[in-house]
Amino acid sequence: MSLASLRDWPHRSAGSDAMIVKITSGQWWWETDTAEIPLGQQVEFRVTTEDVNHGLGIYDPDLNLVAQVQAMPNYTNKLVHTFEVPGTYQILCMEFCGISHHDMINEFDVLEESK
Repeated sequence: MSLASLRDWPHRSAGSDAMIVKITSGQWWWETDTAEIPLGQQVEFRVTTEDVNHGLGIYDPDLNLVAQVQAMPNYTNKLVHTFEVPGTYQILCMEFCGISHHDMINEFDVLEESK
């Protein structure tokens, strides 16, 4: 009966209509292939790095952590998330990766559909 006591699995697969966003990192930068994500759109982030491990954290406009995944060399991790609040989100490194770790900042906007 331990199966009934397990929590919901926090990881999920992206649907066929998910937006794919590629994120690459290196010491000490993040590069994304988009700067805008539609509000309510399921997104599959595909995350990798060119050098050492980095911890990708996505923070909402109030700097609350909303999602995270490891960026690892020679491997692509997938992170699925749907943004429900519009605004500017920041990507920060969550794993100390060297002297300029604090400079690893990038951002993207989650936009409401214009009517």
